[in-house]
Parts: sequence; C-alpha cells; structure tokens
Amino acid sequence: MSGKLIQRLVTNGVRSLGTAAPATSADINPVMPPFDYEPPKYEGISKEEVKKIRAAHVNPAVHRQTFHKDQPLFVAGKGQYMYDENGRRYLDLMGGICTVSAGHAHDAVNAAITDQMSRVSHTSNIFLHPKLHEYSQAMIDKIPKDSNLSVVYFCNSGSEANDLAMLMARAYTGYLNIVGLRKAYHGASASNIALTAMPLYRHANMPITNISQTMSPDPYRGLWGGSHCRDGSPCQTLRTCDCGPDVCNAADMYADQYRDHLLTMCPGGKGLAGFIGEGMGGMTAAMMQPKGFYQKAYEITKSFGGVNIMDEVQTGFGRLGTHYWGFEYHGVRPDIITAAKSIGNGFPLAMAITTPEIAEAFANSSLHFNTFGGNAIASAAGHATLKAIDDDGLMENSRVVGNRFLEGFNYLREKYDHVGDCRGKGLMMAMEFVESKSTNTPLPLYKCNAILERTKDLGVLLGKGGLYVNCFRIQPPMCISLEDADFTIQVMDKVFAEYQEGILDVEAFNPNAAK
Repeated sequence: MSGKLIQRLVTNGVRSLGTAAPATSADINPVMPPFDYEPPKYEGISKEEVKKIRAAHVNPAVHRQTFHKDQPLFVAGKGQYMYDENGRRYLDLMGGICTVSAGHAHDAVNAAITDQMSRVSHTSNIFLHPKLHEYSQAMIDKIPKDSNLSVVYFCNSGSEANDLAMLMARAYTGYLNIVGLRKAYHGASASNIALTAMPLYRHANMPITNISQTMSPDPYRGLWGGSHCRDGSPCQTLRTCDCGPDVCNAADMYADQYRDHLLTMCPGGKGLAGFIGEGMGGMTAAMMQPKGFYQKAYEITKSFGGVNIMDEVQTGFGRLGTHYWGFEYHGVRPDIITAAKSIGNGFPLAMAITTPEIAEAFANSSLHFNTFGGNAIASAAGHATLKAIDDDGLMENSRVVGNRFLEGFNYLREKYDHVGDCRGKGLMMAMEFVESKSTNTPLPLYKCNAILERTKDLGVLLGKGGLYVNCFRIQPPMCISLEDADFTIQVMDKVFAEYQEGILDVEAFNPNAAK
C-alpha cells in the first residue's frame, strides 16, 4: 500500500501511527465528499406503497432478493451518486450491477436519447435508418483491427447476446457441445441457463443437454494458484505458489483440466461447438483467471474444432482501466464477443460481434431477426455512451481510481481477519469475507448482510456475489473519484472495526437466531 494513501487514511482518522493502539470504530468518522447537485423534489408514490406493490405483484424472486432490511427508495441519480425519496445521497458502488458506465443521468447521453425520441423512436431494421449504421461503425472502430471481429448484432440483454453466440457457434461448426467454466454467469434465459454454473440460478428441471463446465481457474479458492497468478492487479492472493513473473503453472493445470474434459466428451477430437468464458468473473465477484489461462484454453478449443467466445458483458468498455476489452487484457483473439450492461449506461442494450465467416455461416443456417435490436433510441444511447467514455477519459479514470480502491482493500485485508481476499482490476473489484484467514471458511450470509446493511447506513451501496454469496462486488460508475475511493475505505474500515469489536448486531440478521 502506498505511503500517500496510508497518510490520507491516517489524517482522516483511519489508522494510528507508530506503536499506538489501532483506532477503534469510534475514532473513524467518514465524511462523504461534497457534490454540487440538488435532486428534484420527489412527489411520487410512498415507499410503503412501493413495498406493498412489490410484495404483491413484482417477481417474487426479486422481492426476496431485496438487499437491505431498511431499503431506500431511489428516485434520482447523478454521476456516481443515487438519491432516495428524502434527498439523501448514496455513493453507488454497484452501478446497477456494472451497468452505469458514464454516470447516472449523463447530460450527453440523455440529450442523445431525447433528440432521437423527438425524431423517430422505432422502425424495423428491415428498413434503413442512420442511427443503427452510425453506431455499428463506431462500435467496430473500438475493436482491434487484427481481431477479424467485424460483424455486429445488436439485441437487448446479455442473456440474448449469449444465446446468439451459442447459435452462431453451432451453426458455424455443425456441432452442439458448448463448454463453460464452473461458477460462471452467462444469463438466465431458457437456452443459456445451463451455462450459468451458480447454484442460486440453476433450476432442478432446466435442460442441460450439450452444455457442460470445466474447472473454474480460481487462484484463491481453486486447486492451484497463488500470489503470482493475477496479471496486472495490485491485489494478489495471500497463499503462495511456485509460479514466476512470466510463467504461471496454475494456468497450465487448469488448461489441462479443460483438455481432459474435452477428451471425455469429444470422441475422435470432434463435437465441440464452442468454449465461453468471462473476461473476469462477474457473479464470481471479479474472479481473475491466472495469467495465460485463456491463451492456453483458446488453443485447446481450436484443436477440437470449436470457436472461442469471450463474454464481455461486465468487462467491456474500458472498465478494466488498461484495456477496452477483457480479451485484449488476456491477449487472445476470440471468434465471438458478447457485451451488454455498460454498453448503454443503463439503457437496455446488448450485442454480439463475430467474424465475417461465422456471420455468413449463421445467415446460411436460418433467418435471424431481432425486433428491438438496433432500435433507433437504443443506438443513439449506445453511440452517445461510447463517446462519453472517451470524452470523459473514463478508461484512464478506471485505472487510476481502481488502483486507489485496490490499495485500500489491501490495507483492510491486512488489518482485518475476516477479509480473506481482495481482487480486481480497474473498476471491477471485489472483497471476499471469511470466518478467519486460518480456515478460509466463507463468512455466513447473514453476517455479510449485517455488514452490507451498516455500510449502506453510512452512505455506500455495494453488490453481493460469489459462490457462497460472501463477497462484496464493487463495480461503480466509471466517473467515480479518488475522494470517493478514500471515503469508501473509511466507511469499510469503520464497519469492519464495529464487526470485529462485536458492536455490529449480526444476530439481528440471523434467520436461525434464538427467539
């Protein structure tokens, strides 16, 4: 951790110097950075009415997954902040689940949407309209020229994009088998739910034919990996490994698992349609694959006749800080990429991009058409978001502010025994909580919920994730500031100290607590 960051935290009451006793929670007093914005007065239905409607008429699964006991009613947003019905400001580190990229209510994005709505809101893509084509060219301009990815299909969600990628892979290869990674999330549609290898989302009666998973290449909880395996991140695992600066033995071991998996399902080396993986784990809470893993896995895929698909739904559009796309970070050339979330700054929009050869095979196999894919308003929103990310320097901001966060997370991991791991790159980050570092036993969900609730009470909104739902996901709007990062570390420091001191009432969140 840098001396400058430690000094900032010390100055703000986060850490004592020298031989003095560590600061108690009472000594830590976070102050949210000032922000020059006044949200409009809210005059809609009450929070109580919202809760009644939610309980009676909204998807019950969503109702049960409501994060907080005392749930704010969010009625406005600006930049990296959200506001409740009373005008209270919260720092949004969840970003609508990695979806708000340029910032809430971004002026240029809003203006582009409003302007297009005043002209024409929708026409079938059977007809020509300029926005789809302007946007298509702008998107292709963001793809490395040597990738051969040059044909774009717009749709409405990441699930749709991954459905489309599977169809393309099967049409091009003539095979059916799709292989993913355990603990991955690729959507929840009827056709790709089997790709999502997280127990929270899987149904007992879902179809799983021709979809399977190989071992998740996790340097923290996996069989192999350690303190040298994460490429380009200030946060490494605490366990050691025998990997070197340029050679990752863990990547070799996980790649061997993938090869062995294919040998059992592809007789004679035939039958693989495609391999799909995320640029970094999303629901696995920023799980970073060992350096070189995808390069090895992609070679194996090709040797079995399949195509490689990179799911960029959460890693695309500069969020990683050093690269615009996750596949660039990994140094690979996928045959298909899918993207959504940050693509439209909150507007429902997604895409798949592939090579001319795969696009031609797909077109020859069947007619593909999407009513709202490439819709005029969606295209305007997406194009304006691309421009905003560039004009506002948000990829570089993701690198700089992301490193500030990650330095602070390293400090908190060193200080608190329940912080088992911190990881990430740019503004795609996570912390994983355990009972203690000596056991690495996942911290029970109710204890995580108690910490999450208290963090919210102090003005910071976080996501949850991980196989055991014991991780905090941090994927904020990419306009977030260094001051916001420092404030977040102070809030976490205070809440973690309260948990360690036994001040936090975790039993109030225990569903099995004695009455």
